[in-house]
Amino acid sequence: MTSTPSRALVPVEFDVLEAAVTAVFTVAAGADQWDAGLRRVAMARVRRQLDAMTALHLKLVAAEQRAGTWGLRGDRDLAGFVGRESHQGRGAAMAVVAQAATLEAMPAVANALVDGPVTVTHVAQIARATAVSPKLAAELATSDGQAKVVELARRLDGSEFGRQLQAMGASLDPASRQRSHDEQRANRFLNISHTAGGTLVKGQLDSVAGYMFAKMIDAFNPRPAVDDERSRGQRQADALMVAVDRMLAEKDAAGAMVAPVQAVITLSEDTWAALRAVRDGEDLTAAKAAPRRSRTGSAVPPGSTAEVVNALTGVTPVVDETGQAWPASEVGRALCDCALTRAVVGARGEPLDLGRETRLFKRAHWVALYAAGARSCSMGGCGIPMAFTELHHMTWWHQQGGRTDIANCVPYCSFHHHEVHRWGLLATRRADGGYEHRHPDGRPYCGALPESRTEDPPRDLLALLPA
Repeated sequence: MTSTPSRALVPVEFDVLEAAVTAVFTVAAGADQWDAGLRRVAMARVRRQLDAMTALHLKLVAAEQRAGTWGLRGDRDLAGFVGRESHQGRGAAMAVVAQAATLEAMPAVANALVDGPVTVTHVAQIARATAVSPKLAAELATSDGQAKVVELARRLDGSEFGRQLQAMGASLDPASRQRSHDEQRANRFLNISHTAGGTLVKGQLDSVAGYMFAKMIDAFNPRPAVDDERSRGQRQADALMVAVDRMLAEKDAAGAMVAPVQAVITLSEDTWAALRAVRDGEDLTAAKAAPRRSRTGSAVPPGSTAEVVNALTGVTPVVDETGQAWPASEVGRALCDCALTRAVVGARGEPLDLGRETRLFKRAHWVALYAAGARSCSMGGCGIPMAFTELHHMTWWHQQGGRTDIANCVPYCSFHHHEVHRWGLLATRRADGGYEHRHPDGRPYCGALPESRTEDPPRDLLALLPA
């Protein structure tokens, strides 16, 4: 085991740096007496120096990684070593190690962190974006990519810079964006616990669901009045209850009618053209559907998330109002029949397509299906009541030209509606009123339990349906 180097072996510049920091800290003790202009200049200088010091730290961490000497102390990895040595803990150290690797691959960005305009926040955003997209990491590691990053950092703050990187990643590698979304959905949960002190609500949503949830809360949470002394958390809790009260009081809420609070996603003209070209004008019945080929040459099931990924590769990503790029499965679902408004705008701002508002299924469709014997989600084994389903075009409206009529609609719960779009499933109505679901290649879908039908509607469903 190597011994700890004596202080005499540490480069003298480190002693000079330490002495300078101590001296400046002593001077700053009188900052209360400085004028505002001097304090602003001093704070700007300190921020630049902090960025330079971070660059120095990350350079040392990268050197430790290359040397491998971190393993001599018994740590299982570099993050463990850095977390223990710095007393930050492993979680914070993992971010440090990722940022060190980022600057190691992007020397021009490392120099810009020392000299400006790149900041530590910019570096953290780069590390997060490249961690989920190897294609983006490879692109930004080029000399042109690094120059583009530095120029973006010069113009944008950390948040907008991060959104731009996400959009770049979604365009270069929509499959990675989809994988990230799938991981988020796999981790989603909502827990409601009733206690003596009140009801506790805790959960985690994927980014798209979170965006839509925030839209609903914001709709019922306007700017507070002068005499409104509620905290932000209290106002949001009250907004949630306003939304709940509205839904329970609205008789047309049964069957998930057109939502009064709308989310808006925006497609550029080239993106809309790419999505329309996916299966435009083709017949996707189970008998005629044939796999397409992706840009890498592999088979792509028609109507599946993989096909939408293929269409989105290299075009401007589909984004919501916050600038967040949407994953392919959610784009496919929005283009089917969700209560979303699609805003497709050309280069000069003229509307090219005003969405699907007049194409949505209406309340009468739910009532007619219920009268015909439908009682729940049509996926075998799913017992979600009919009142809480979303209607899906069996012959897809966007991709196959399907009609919005009773003969072409099938009810799914939100989860199975996602699955239909995720896998490009094809539904066939059987003579007994049930449904068969198959992958585009003809394989039966086995993601649900054997089919069972509910003969009698639950009482709470009857209460939601019209007299």
